[in-house]
Amino acid sequence: IVRGAQFAEDASPMAHPIRPDQVIEMNNFYTLTVYEKGSEVIRMMHTLLGEENFQKGMKLYFDRHDGSAATCDDFVQAMEDASNVDLSQFRRWYSQSGTPVLTVRDDYNPELEQYTLHVTQHTPATADQKEKLPLHIPLDIELYDGEGKVIPLQNNGHPVH
Repeated sequence: IVRGAQFAEDASPMAHPIRPDQVIEMNNFYTLTVYEKGSEVIRMMHTLLGEENFQKGMKLYFDRHDGSAATCDDFVQAMEDASNVDLSQFRRWYSQSGTPVLTVRDDYNPELEQYTLHVTQHTPATADQKEKLPLHIPLDIELYDGEGKVIPLQNNGHPVH
């Protein structure tokens, strides 16, 4: 659904953020962007934070807002507070329309035994927003050696999990 329908909505003149600044007609608010993209953004947040921190954030969110109205910002704030992870760049997913396009290029230096993955991102302009800011996108990557064993990844000498 996301790729087949929501991506098309995000590229159309009807593109809008998950959390629009204003709503003219409430019936027009319940769109694929709000529901499908919104749920994918929560899934990405789960990937970024990991199961334990995500569950801590959910518990904190419900403790704070059970039985009351809450916003996207309330949800993200609970996730930040529970995990001690800065999600300020991730918050852009709620206010920016469009679908980012990732370009991936890789290089391998056999002398250094170094594999480098270059990832760039571009979000095309939409009718409601001409300028786009980079979005925090989790990537799940594993490399395997010739025997099928996972190669531990490092970023600038630090293990990547």
